Amino acid sequence: SLRNPAVERDPEKRREVVKRVIAYMTLGIDVSRLFMEMIMATSSNDLVIKKMVYLYICNYASTNPELSLLAINTFQKDCRDEDPMVRGLALRSFCSLRLPNIVEYLQKPIEDGLADPSAYVRKTAALGCVKLHNLSPRLVDDAGLTAKLRTALYDRDPVVVANAVCALEEIEGREGPVERQIVHHLLNRIREFNEWAQVVVLGLVSRYTPADSNETFDVMNILEERLKH
Repeated sequence: SLRNPAVERDPEKRREVVKRVIAYMTLGIDVSRLFMEMIMATSSNDLVIKKMVYLYICNYASTNPELSLLAINTFQKDCRDEDPMVRGLALRSFCSLRLPNIVEYLQKPIEDGLADPSAYVRKTAALGCVKLHNLSPRLVDDAGLTAKLRTALYDRDPVVVANAVCALEEIEGREGPVERQIVHHLLNRIREFNEWAQVVVLGLVSRYTPADSNETFDVMNILEERLKH
């Protein structure tokens, strides 16, 4: 048991107990009765334990919505942790709960995440906007998160940019506006993106209609190297 004093004092034993619980869960064995003990285990500074406990909470959230609310304080606190890995992991897990009654608690962590100094947290927050939109499209609009995602298209980190493009495509659909400034900005950075991100960016660019033949020629010049592959 995680409440065993010997387990609480020994980080290795604690990790082994949590690992055993996750193993049972993946085998389809119902370990939801341990929900309270697992939530308490999130107080650990061990990142491995946090990852496993977050996985557990997300797995049982839909079947234990009331108990899942008890995890909100933990997620909110960890979204403010000094370690960017903890902040990003907590935000990703928080957004993955997919419970309508947590919507009001998600907005602030996502907004803070989009402005986080860590690229890992920012890219997680960008995709978090999509999950929040799936729960409450109106809240995303009212909070101005699509405008913040458009700002993220100019982020210095290419993965954050790619995630922002994906998020906007999911939220606005293929009817969303494709602005000339954004298209040229993304094309001029195309070499910075990995192959997946290039596909995402080119998908957006394919919906853009150049103003005239000169602009079409400019776009083709920028893409010439990419089109050789």
